[in-house]
Amino acid sequence: MFIYNEENYVPEKLPEAKNNMFEDDINEYIVVTNDYSGAAVGKTAQMEILASVEVCTDDFDTMEGKIIWETTEEELKTSAFFNRFKKGTIYRILARRSKAKPKNKYNNMFALVKVIEDNISDERLESVLKEYRKKVVIKDEGLGEFVLEKDLEMFEGSIDIDGEKIILYLEVEKDVPETWNIAHANMKKFISELDIHDKEMREFSAKSLTDLANEWLEDSVENDEEEIEEITEEDFAQRIDLCEISVDAEGSYTVYYSDDDMFWGHSIEVSGTLENGIESADMVG
Repeated sequence: MFIYNEENYVPEKLPEAKNNMFEDDINEYIVVTNDYSGAAVGKTAQMEILASVEVCTDDFDTMEGKIIWETTEEELKTSAFFNRFKKGTIYRILARRSKAKPKNKYNNMFALVKVIEDNISDERLESVLKEYRKKVVIKDEGLGEFVLEKDLEMFEGSIDIDGEKIILYLEVEKDVPETWNIAHANMKKFISELDIHDKEMREFSAKSLTDLANEWLEDSVENDEEEIEEITEEDFAQRIDLCEISVDAEGSYTVYYSDDDMFWGHSIEVSGTLENGIESADMVG
């Protein structure tokens, strides 16, 4: 078995704690990236992959995963790390695999050593990419279409309420259709009682956040002598606008309201469950 070693190829540097998570051996892989743009946690950037082939063994693995590498401060400032890998592209790379046996896409990691070639051909990976790009839709007579955003593991749809578009999300396990059906049913139940939920969430948010809104109001006034009209809980409840509703298969929901600039453009996040009702309301963003 042919293995690249560090005498000939110097791996890109990772923090020691992360570096120790990976094998010393460097192998050649062919991978196909998804259509997501990648991300960075601290200085460690990552690009998600849909499948991989270990070249020396020709082992074809359909488990999703991610390539990680360390960026520079400049790459972070300019978001240049997003350009390291192109979306939906097949690459030949040198990398080190994680020591722990991968159980899912979150720990199926490749520490990048070198990009050898891009835009190469592999029928197996091309087939995976083609399947990944097939549109998956849930059609609902009342709520319209929900389209699966595979990289985010959620269906997205929308409804119109009094001329305002409300975005709807079904949080699912994309490879477990049963979760699609349950999340869809939970959303239908939530929307069928939306008038009740909306009233309760506005009142709960007002009780939780009106004092904070008044603190922000005081901070926004430049002249200490300027008269401030205090925000009441009733004002707060009326001023916020419903924007997004997200429901999952376990019956949890998260709802977002716009703040009418009470928090200078931040959002109000209300969370709870269908079984127990509202649990929290926070200013976020």
